Amino acid sequence: MEQNFLRVRLGRVVINGKANSEHLYDLCKKEKPPCIAIGWGEIDLSNSLDKIKRDCLKEYEKPLERKELSEIKYWIAMNKGDGVIAMRSPATICAVGDIISKRCYWKPDEKKFALILVGGRPYNEKNPYGEVLFYNRIDVKWITSPDKCAKVRSLGLPKSLENKLCLPHAILRITSKEFNLVKHAMKSYVPKEDESPSKYSREYDNYGKSGR
Repeated sequence: MEQNFLRVRLGRVVINGKANSEHLYDLCKKEKPPCIAIGWGEIDLSNSLDKIKRDCLKEYEKPLERKELSEIKYWIAMNKGDGVIAMRSPATICAVGDIISKRCYWKPDEKKFALILVGGRPYNEKNPYGEVLFYNRIDVKWITSPDKCAKVRSLGLPKSLENKLCLPHAILRITSKEFNLVKHAMKSYVPKEDESPSKYSREYDNYGKSGR
């Protein structure tokens, strides 16, 4: 079976009225085992693609947008043993890991994974927030330290890979070579005490417009 590699961007949520880009990752990191959780929580993404399409049409009353459909296809192709890179805003890599379980739909009793998201469905200019249910998850074993985050542009990666990682997609497929470049860069990364936030282009960090 061909091995897959993904970059998954964890959304900014709203805590006490303020956007917070670390909260969702912190929740995922504290789970046992650690996980990566994504939205579309009204829909069970452990089902077949045909059923997911039908459920989305019933729930949202319109077909999935092309970008959303591509992201879901990437997600449902993931299997145990595949590789994943977790990212958060702004343009920050949290950790690199191996997937240790099949994708699953997990609805906890408590509501800690039901979060208000910047750009959450249904958002608009007057109300840019919406509740998103992060009930679709994969469990991971971290290869790099989950406590050592790094700005993409501080890792010395090829410019084309930097730009790709920072694209405004919640879920993005990457190659084995790209995955290994990030993995080795994260393992060897040592933050500088006087390091200032890296400069990045907002056009590649449009993190506020993903509904999931």
